Amino acid sequence: MNACALDVVTQMRRLRHLHQVRGWSFDPVRSPDPPYELVELIYSFCHGQWLDVLRVRSDTDAQAGRFLTESMVGGGRPRACWLATGTLTDVLDGLDELPPPISRLAPRLLLPAIVR
Repeated sequence: MNACALDVVTQMRRLRHLHQVRGWSFDPVRSPDPPYELVELIYSFCHGQWLDVLRVRSDTDAQAGRFLTESMVGGGRPRACWLATGTLTDVLDGLDELPPPISRLAPRLLLPAIVR
C-alpha cells in the first residue's frame, strides 16, 4: 500500500473513532440533485454550552471549530472560541489537542471590556 492510500486509511480510522468511540454525531451531506453524490461529512459533539463541529469535504479541505451552542440556534452569528482549517490530518490533529471545555487550558471567548 502506498503512503497516500495509507494516509487515507488512517484518516478514515480517526473519523470512525470520533463517531463510534468518542460519541460524535455523524451526518453525510448529499447534493440536492441526482445522483445525490456525497458532498461533505459533518461531525458534531455537544459539551453542554459548547458545540464542537468538524466539516470534511476532502482530505485537503476540512474545518473544525468549537462554538457557543446558543449562538448556533436561531440563525444568529456563530461565536467560536477555536477554529482550524486545512487538511483533514491537520484538523484532526488540532481536535485531538483541543482540551475539553471544562479544562482550565481550554480556549475561551474573549468578551469585550466594560467601558464606564
